[in-house]
Amino acid sequence: MPESPNERFARNLWDAVSKGDVERVERLCSPDLVWHTSGRGPRAGTQRGRDNVLDHLARIGEDAERFASKLEDVMVGERYTALVYHVTGSRTDRRLETDWILLLQIEDERLTEAWSIPRDQHAVDEFWSA
Repeated sequence: MPESPNERFARNLWDAVSKGDVERVERLCSPDLVWHTSGRGPRAGTQRGRDNVLDHLARIGEDAERFASKLEDVMVGERYTALVYHVTGSRTDRRLETDWILLLQIEDERLTEAWSIPRDQHAVDEFWSA
């Protein structure tokens, strides 16, 4: 089955983030990007504006000794595109391993809104707690 435009976009975004290609990520994200992170931990909440979102995401890598993710699947619907990926991480004496869904809203070939939802929210909140 051929890739849809939104699947191509999502894979391109994933590739840019994975390679640390900030310029490409910036081009793919709306300046008014809104990013929702589920949970009750210190990383949870809503970030508004591309620069704030990218800063929020950069701090994840800075605050973990190791934080890696592997794309498992891309699902495309009429309104949303979802990335399913697996995360492993370590931070001081804490370990994290869980699957994740990143729900994307894409408009005019730009990411406009995203919802970050882990399979094991409790483990994620514990991983990032002080």
